[in-house]
Amino acid sequence: MLSVRPKITDLNFHLFARSLHPELFQVCASRTFERERYSLSINISTDGHVLTFKHQDLTLSEVSASLHHPLPSHRTVVSHAVEAPRSESIVYRDRVEYQSEVEMETVPPSTFVTIAQQLDKRVECEGLVHRFGSNGRLAFGAISYINVQSFREHVKIRSFHTFPDTCAVMKSESHFKLLIPETI
Repeated sequence: MLSVRPKITDLNFHLFARSLHPELFQVCASRTFERERYSLSINISTDGHVLTFKHQDLTLSEVSASLHHPLPSHRTVVSHAVEAPRSESIVYRDRVEYQSEVEMETVPPSTFVTIAQQLDKRVECEGLVHRFGSNGRLAFGAISYINVQSFREHVKIRSFHTFPDTCAVMKSESHFKLLIPETI
């Protein structure tokens, strides 16, 4: 699959208090993590990623997508551009704490090649990786890597998305934590 990613300067980061229709995204790779009290679906899309965290009747969806990507506005909790580093921390319905850190970094071409090579060596057992085909201008295409650390009461997700045309990398770290202890 060719890298048809948006310009990194057009990338936005969102959190929705709802699930999103899969038809909204061109999904390249996906995986689901099931725990006793929650599930997490991770999807690598052509723009970036879609994460869906579910706990009982509660659903939170994190999306990195182009500002031109048609997304709903209903039940948007967080929405911002990825041009400057940004941190978010919210408690949703007194049941789930959500934290995220997002940053975009443009690096010299030699550093970018090193980063791409390191990401390319990642294995899917640690999460999910997708290698896009070259767009013809460069010898290699974009790479998306999502690392998931899943625990009983919380999950930490780190994502890396490369943008070869501009030697840029979008990095994010998100954390979903259950606040209400399990009753026995």
